[in-house]
Amino acid sequence: MPTKINKIAVIGTGVIGTGWIIRMLAHGKKVTAFDLNIKQKKTLIKEIKRSLPFVRKLFKKKIINLKNLNFKTSLIETVKDADFIQECVTENYELKKN
Repeated sequence: MPTKINKIAVIGTGVIGTGWIIRMLAHGKKVTAFDLNIKQKKTLIKEIKRSLPFVRKLFKKKIINLKNLNFKTSLIETVKDADFIQECVTENYELKKN
């Protein structure tokens, strides 16, 4: 088990998942985001850019490096190299179970 978490997989890119992604990117982590809807990638990037003033204020970080963000529609590809997995799918038991 790695002693340092550098590569993070985030499952779900809704409001909660996006919040986690922003926080992790602000701290220099490499994030692979998973969502079945490829259109979410555009929304995610828009929200990351919108959040920059808050990131600067809350975390004292000047930038978020979007090169540290990957977006996948394959769950296996998303988690294969992850040091840590953050699950953020909608509150649906069957979906979470699967």
